[in-house]
Amino acid sequence: GSRTHRTLRSPPAVKNTFLDKLLNRIDRVGQGDLQAYLQRLNNEKGFFETIFNTLQEGIVVVDSQGRILYLNHAITTLLGVDPARAMGTPIAQHLKELDWPTILAEGRVVNRDLEVFYPQQRYLNFYLVPLEDKDTSLMGFAIIFHDLTTRRAQAREAIESEKLNAVTLLAAGVAHELGNPLNSLNIHLQLLERDLRHREPGGAGAGGSDEDLLESVRIARSEVGRLDTIINQFLGAVRPAHTVRTMASINTVVHESLAFLQPEIKDRDVIVQEELGEALPLIPANVDQLKQAFYNLIKNAVQALTHGGILRVTTSRSDTHLQVSFEDNGTGISVEDMAHITEPYFTRKKSGTG
Repeated sequence: GSRTHRTLRSPPAVKNTFLDKLLNRIDRVGQGDLQAYLQRLNNEKGFFETIFNTLQEGIVVVDSQGRILYLNHAITTLLGVDPARAMGTPIAQHLKELDWPTILAEGRVVNRDLEVFYPQQRYLNFYLVPLEDKDTSLMGFAIIFHDLTTRRAQAREAIESEKLNAVTLLAAGVAHELGNPLNSLNIHLQLLERDLRHREPGGAGAGGSDEDLLESVRIARSEVGRLDTIINQFLGAVRPAHTVRTMASINTVVHESLAFLQPEIKDRDVIVQEELGEALPLIPANVDQLKQAFYNLIKNAVQALTHGGILRVTTSRSDTHLQVSFEDNGTGISVEDMAHITEPYFTRKKSGTG
């Protein structure tokens, strides 16, 4: 028995810990005292486990071969690991995204970010530290996982907000500059129309009759007016403005939106089916903004259609809502693009702005 005591008493470098003191005098400790000391060690172990389990960071301890020796409760949340089944299993079994043999073989501090998809998509940072004994022999590793998901989302939102602000300012400036030549065009078209009306009859020559020229001027003025309206609506969309609501008929707004885009609809030979519900109540709405939203939906549908395509527009009501539906038989939106449909200025069109 004394040989066993001497083996246990081989003291490490002097450390002021309860366990070291116990080992140094274990040959003088009675059985009752030893049980009390072991109980104290068990209580200390429970105390530290309680602390580790209150941490939001995930903590895993593995041996030198990567087998799990300890993990806290947060690991279950972050990695979906079942503590009861994980003990003694390789860490690589639970985090297959990483080259664990290489990481563990290097035996040094590692700090890395990774993305996991189970039990849900998260961005994590893990910090791996080698654990050495008194002889600087490698006993294993402590790995600490920190959840970066919220921080990454906030950073992405800040970047997107900055990008949107920059694009909004640029777009507003471009729209404002476009208004100047449009005003000039409108003035000159008015002057041309006035001159044509006062010109002597029959002086049109080979270019056509005065009435034909007047009709062309009227069409040009109408198109300039339409462009000016679009620019004003665009500026209203990118500039913060106080929303003014009036009681409006949703069927009237839909019908006027379709009428406004009739030249483009006719040019692409699109068939429009209006199925507008009856006896729909008036709603408080900003009619201009509603029209702008409908313009975009109609234009997208028409541009997605080949000649002779069908655009079906319906309005209806439920107990709590009015529904407006724009449905076309075009190519539709691909699965990979579906996740981006709410992003400002996202487009697959070569000349589109989103």
